[in-house]
Amino acid sequence: MKTESPLTVDVREPASVSTLLAGYLHTQRETILDGQITVEAHDDPDSVPAMVIAARRARSVLSAHRRTVHAEPEVRRLIEELRWFGISVGAAHELRTQSARLHAAVDVLRPRYVRGPVRARISEYFGERTRLAWMAACDLLGSARFPAMIEDLMAEERLLCGGVVAGIDDVDNTVVLGALLDRVRSRMRAVDSAGEEDARDAAIHALRKAIRRTRYYLESVRNLAPARTAQACGGMTAIQDLLGEHQDAVVAKHHLIQIAREAENADEPTFTYGLLLQREIDRTEQCSADLPSAYWRSLRDARVMADVHA
Repeated sequence: MKTESPLTVDVREPASVSTLLAGYLHTQRETILDGQITVEAHDDPDSVPAMVIAARRARSVLSAHRRTVHAEPEVRRLIEELRWFGISVGAAHELRTQSARLHAAVDVLRPRYVRGPVRARISEYFGERTRLAWMAACDLLGSARFPAMIEDLMAEERLLCGGVVAGIDDVDNTVVLGALLDRVRSRMRAVDSAGEEDARDAAIHALRKAIRRTRYYLESVRNLAPARTAQACGGMTAIQDLLGEHQDAVVAKHHLIQIAREAENADEPTFTYGLLLQREIDRTEQCSADLPSAYWRSLRDARVMADVHA
């Protein structure tokens, strides 16, 4: 699972953090609206990734300003709406991606290891779920809740441009970045102390979200130090890719367990699903083993920017 490249925000200098954030949110809003047009034109779950990522970006950078989140209930509500939107609209695409992943895994197995109607079972499992998720996504985009979220984003942009959102410009950039990195370090300690498989998977996913929030925050204020920010964001892309692959494998594990249960209930062989499950377990373990070195290497430039030495 590859992460997306940073976006460029067109903001005139000199700029405050408020105006930089307003420009960043504007870019995400335009991406979401462009995505809606693409969905209407193509009616395809694979047309939504850009708008889902844009919602995630907007939510992450708003959440990074913790004083604002605590002081402004409307910002908290907007963050929740963006979370709901991203999860709901992206569900069908995620299911389709997982289906392609498992079909590709079956294709590389030797024929003698494919026992029972494995491909048909995988297609049946994901097909109906994808259809229902896509219907829900289209209903969402046609509901009153979607334009209300867009209006809320526009309102937040206007307030930021007016410099009236509390807790944005009165906190130094390095303080915000330092707090985000504190969160990342705390999540990494949780990974190190996690015991059994599910707890470790959850801890790594939480670390991924903390790193993503840090990277998107840096994107939003890139004009304050363009070269250093680009270097720091580039470093974090590598660990995001690693953690994204880990999460894809974790999700695949859960799907395979459910698919095997359905096959067992239908008196079909489950041998092949066991092989596929072990493949995903191996991937999570490899990602987990690669994490410590990737963590220190990828976050080095961000730590320097915040003058945080860990």
